[in-house]
Amino acid sequence: MKNKILYIIPSAEIGGTENMVIALTSNIKLFNFEPVVLTLQHRGLFHELIDKYLIKNYYLNLKKNPLYGVIKCVFIFFREKPCLVQSFLFAGNIFARILRIFFPVPLICSQRSTDDWRKKIHWMVERYTSFLCCLIVSNSNAGKRVLMEKAGINCNKIVVIPNGIDIEKIKQYKTKSGSFLHRGIVVGSIGNLRKAKGYDVLVEAASIVCKKRKDIKFIILGKGPLEHYLKKKIEQLHIDDSVELYGFVDNVYNYILHFDIVIIPSLWEGFPVVALESMACGKPIIATTAGDMPEIIQDGINGLIVEPGNAKAMADALIKLVDNPNLMKKMGERSEGLVEKFSLNNMVREYVSVYENILQKMQPKFKKKHLNKV
Repeated sequence: MKNKILYIIPSAEIGGTENMVIALTSNIKLFNFEPVVLTLQHRGLFHELIDKYLIKNYYLNLKKNPLYGVIKCVFIFFREKPCLVQSFLFAGNIFARILRIFFPVPLICSQRSTDDWRKKIHWMVERYTSFLCCLIVSNSNAGKRVLMEKAGINCNKIVVIPNGIDIEKIKQYKTKSGSFLHRGIVVGSIGNLRKAKGYDVLVEAASIVCKKRKDIKFIILGKGPLEHYLKKKIEQLHIDDSVELYGFVDNVYNYILHFDIVIIPSLWEGFPVVALESMACGKPIIATTAGDMPEIIQDGINGLIVEPGNAKAMADALIKLVDNPNLMKKMGERSEGLVEKFSLNNMVREYVSVYENILQKMQPKFKKKHLNKV
């Protein structure tokens, strides 16, 4: 009988965390674990995607009906009887810690970025409730540092497991998508359209670039709360012919393959999957110093690094690459070589190891079984 793991995430929007949960749960099934996913808010696109992998999932819709959502959560817990719980993002972590008070099941919390948006009260909550989880998994060294420095959490309670991608799957996409054919340079960016991702800065940088070059097209993939604001800003800057918001797309790899350059303008970050995906597609990347990006993107080697929030520096970096086609090509080639160590197989195996160690400590009778390969 497989050991059930309950994964808790706040929303059903699609972003880096949600994609990572889909990748992890769809592969953890190949081991001695059965994933069950719970979102705190309404049903959304995330559920539609995870349904394709036949993974059992629930939603609570706590904003609309908190009492019903809590009762439903208790019912789910008794029904599924998980032997382990893993939570993601601040809201998911706090909800899971409260749940842990009533259900003494081992809890793993996750740190997905440096969370620069947090105020002192948030870090105090993090610090004084951290005893409720047996381990915190950070996807970046930057995330680990911020937990130690701002929340005062002991380093021994934090494990770093970098994000991983299915490199072989990405390599299968060899043809470019013709959905936004452009004769000049195509600059792409992918992510959730929220403040942390810095898309307002990217739009400002695009405005600067468009004054100097008319042959560059900016494509932004993704949805989020700032979508309407960004559309309005693009119109106000009179760059709507050069900058397009494409919304959510099913297959980002076909789009990335068509990009000449990828930009990651994040204000704060952890370990962005889109950086790895772009590297696997052989693309040069312009990124900020947020999170662990300087460890993924080596400045001057496979991309260029700029300070977060600096639109002019971002524009200058882009012009530098566009004006040097050979440099752009070499950086893309180096990206493919550097991404090999960040495989999905490695990430999943590290999580399996963490799960097994916790279950062995918490459940003496838990026996490690021979595991199938991912």
